Amino acid sequence: MESIAYNLSFYCYATATILTILIGLLYATRKQIMPYHLQALETTWDAIDTKYQFMLKMLLNGGGFYGLSVGLFMLVLLWIPFSDGRLWAGYTIGLVGLVGTLPLGYIVYQVKTKTNGNPPLWIMVIVNLLLIIGLIGCYFIR
Repeated sequence: MESIAYNLSFYCYATATILTILIGLLYATRKQIMPYHLQALETTWDAIDTKYQFMLKMLLNGGGFYGLSVGLFMLVLLWIPFSDGRLWAGYTIGLVGLVGTLPLGYIVYQVKTKTNGNPPLWIMVIVNLLLIIGLIGCYFIR
């Protein structure tokens, strides 16, 4: 099953999967919201009431665990069925990944354009492009 299309899909998916897991880990383990969240809110962490700190942290950690679980799901599909030549797994990796990353990319874009926050939109663009290229590559696997 070694073809240019397969290798392209595999490595694009592997990179997107690793990034998804790393982002998920970062968000799942944060003790407070990200600096760009504070920029968007135009405040400091200490100025936020502890009830709101708790809720913001739980939302951030919950999103992180979601990203981590999606990334691990993608990893299992990549290393077992896709590596074994099962093309359905390639389509599933791309579609499952995009279901999570396209809306997240839009949210990050909204925060970047409508607040004073400066989230790293570029990482979402890269992950989405890798998943789209992986999907396109799957179409050409023979």
